[in-house]
Amino acid sequence: MASMHLNSSLRVLGATSALMIIFAGSAYAVDGNAVAGRLKAVYAEQGGTFDYGSVETNGSTVVLKDTKVSTAGVKESFSAGDVTLTDVSDAPGGGFKIGSLTIPDINFTPEGEPGSKVNVSGISLAGITLPPEGSTDPLAKILQYEKAEIKHFDVNAKGKDVFNADNLTVTVSPITASSPVTFTSNVERFKADLSTVEDPKTKDALKALGYETLTGKIDMSGSWNMADGRLNIEKMDYIADNAGTLGIKLDISGYTLDFIKGLQEATKNMEGKPDDAQGMAMLGLMQQLSFNSAAIRFDDASLTYKALDYVAKQQGAKRSDLINQAKMIIPMAATQLKNADFAQALAQATSTYLDNPKTIEIKAMPAKPVPFAIIAAGGMADPKSLIKTLGVTVTATE
Repeated sequence: MASMHLNSSLRVLGATSALMIIFAGSAYAVDGNAVAGRLKAVYAEQGGTFDYGSVETNGSTVVLKDTKVSTAGVKESFSAGDVTLTDVSDAPGGGFKIGSLTIPDINFTPEGEPGSKVNVSGISLAGITLPPEGSTDPLAKILQYEKAEIKHFDVNAKGKDVFNADNLTVTVSPITASSPVTFTSNVERFKADLSTVEDPKTKDALKALGYETLTGKIDMSGSWNMADGRLNIEKMDYIADNAGTLGIKLDISGYTLDFIKGLQEATKNMEGKPDDAQGMAMLGLMQQLSFNSAAIRFDDASLTYKALDYVAKQQGAKRSDLINQAKMIIPMAATQLKNADFAQALAQATSTYLDNPKTIEIKAMPAKPVPFAIIAAGGMADPKSLIKTLGVTVTATE
């Protein structure tokens, strides 16, 4: 049940984020009804639906009354209330500037989960630019804003809060065709109640480790170059208090406007299709991308030894016994990879980390970009070959 509630929360969070982005393109200062009609059409291209009761225009303010929205991946619609656009003005060269957009608090019950409630509050966008309709400029397809915020997000199941997050923010630099766009995304604080996990073994393990309640934050930053579609996620850190930090970096090319358009079309066409068909569609899109580099890092903050102590207790052993076993087993297993240099590095990194858990990191840095088609082919034909193809290394700090 906990995973169902969390999945529902993430779907609604995704729907809310998509809704905010689309609303960035909805302010016709002269004709509010034209704004609403275009908004409905543009949102439909994203795979969702948008309906409203009426439109009110007062000077530089446009209000979309009684809105109801659904998004790709979420069949049911939810009420977004009266959406307000303020400080709407003409933009140089056509289009409009919107100073701010606000959405009333959303209270939502996921379909099929009558005992669950999702609350989203403090939803806003600032510094929105709406390119003119019919423009041939590639940037006209992008709905631009400087900052998006959600003050609070909460999932409640049977009267108990199972997940909540505070101060979700996204910032984006001005989008141009000549220089990379920089962006940040942060969750100042989250809290997950894992005591509702139903699997007895998992439940017992979480309790023994002291993680029935998990708190932390999320930090992300990166850049995107529209010209070549290079997307560089420089930091994606999931920080769990009294556990550790999982850090991810990813650098790919080919994430162009055409790829984004294809992704949107695929998302719209996936509803109702079997999982294998959806997988094939996504695989086809992924082959337009090239892999530049990636890294996965874990900075320990007590999780490692807590987990080892828990497993040792289950086996009637000591932590040191498990560490010594791992030091023997991992090098033997690594020989199956048929890559002596990597096997030696893996054994050394594991030994260093287990003796004094600080940081362990796996990097993939090929000498030149590798098309995803080659990665897919290599993964199916000989997965072990990917270690050399992608230049995989593993290190640990002492």
